[in-house]
Amino acid sequence: MSSIGRRLALILWELPQNALGVANLAVNGARRRVERIVLERERVMIELGEGGAGVSLGAFVFWSRHDNPFVPVGPENRDHEYGHSRQSRLLGPMYLPLVGAPSVARVMFAVAHRAVTGKRWAHYYDGYPENWADRLGAADRSLRPPP
Repeated sequence: MSSIGRRLALILWELPQNALGVANLAVNGARRRVERIVLERERVMIELGEGGAGVSLGAFVFWSRHDNPFVPVGPENRDHEYGHSRQSRLLGPMYLPLVGAPSVARVMFAVAHRAVTGKRWAHYYDGYPENWADRLGAADRSLRPPP
């Protein structure tokens, strides 16, 4: 398969995520949260400023080094979100139900945990699919702020 054919096949394989990635880029661009865009490892790596949320959607990897009150985030977030993009490449159209939905559920639990206890949930990255994303992206967990 030619290089162009391979790229087209990958775009189609991850089409739902890529469509959401384009929309997310437009929203973050309109909100002026995009700090930097770099093409790397066959992905569009988009660094977001304060208030930006890390998410990986197909070829679009949105990441931030800015911590938040719910989930500990630091410079390792770039590799963590890249790990999610590798999950997307592996799972194709099944990524959103198999990784996206559980990840959103973990975020919702972290928000609820903060509301109830006043503290961040210390185990966000310990379970599926977050621990798998850390491994696939070779995220250095020592760079992550403490819960």
